[in-house]
Amino acid sequence: MVALIILGVIALLITLIMLIPVGADVGYEGGVFSVSAVACGMPIVRLFPKPPEDGTKPPKHPRKERKKKEPPAEGEAKPKKKLSFDFTPDELLALLKKVLRGFGKLGRKFKVDRFLLRFTAAGDDPYKTAVTYNYVNAALSSLGPICAKRFQVDDCEVMTAVDFTADKMNIDFGIAMTIRIGQIFGAVNTILFGALGILIKNKLRLVKEKRQNKGGNGEAAPLETI
Repeated sequence: MVALIILGVIALLITLIMLIPVGADVGYEGGVFSVSAVACGMPIVRLFPKPPEDGTKPPKHPRKERKKKEPPAEGEAKPKKKLSFDFTPDELLALLKKVLRGFGKLGRKFKVDRFLLRFTAAGDDPYKTAVTYNYVNAALSSLGPICAKRFQVDDCEVMTAVDFTADKMNIDFGIAMTIRIGQIFGAVNTILFGALGILIKNKLRLVKEKRQNKGGNGEAAPLETI
């Protein structure tokens, strides 16, 4: 009975972990580029730029120099066996399809928690500034419905403007995307099991060809008499 309770608790914990959404928050705002790791919709670790050290951490000790390994004496070195794969074009194509299919499933499961785009067209030439502003609005009008159909976006802010008095354009961009841990494992398993099936077929084909070559003993087949 106790063992069943423990197994149930472990299964519940694994299920809860698989439901946790993780991802990244990437932004370029005010001329500063930043990247943060996100879990449950909250940034947990700022990856770039790194926060300043408060001086409480002990100083890192210098790394010890690794001793160089002496080359083995002649006659003692043993050649290491390396895995060799002899793929046919069809097998390579099938492997590529499995990988792309897995990444395609993974991409459709991402959720956009935050999307920010503020663009202000500016420049020395008013005509080029106006043309750039129109191009950006046309691109957003065509890409917006596609992104809205493909991704689920919770918080979206898109703003475009034009400033004929400024010399340089201004762009603020930010996006936070998350995906559940269980969905990552599902996509990875799809890729791994698909690739494993192709590798097994490849090895079976190579073993079969090797046996056929041994069976022939390297002799040419006799010509048929007419």
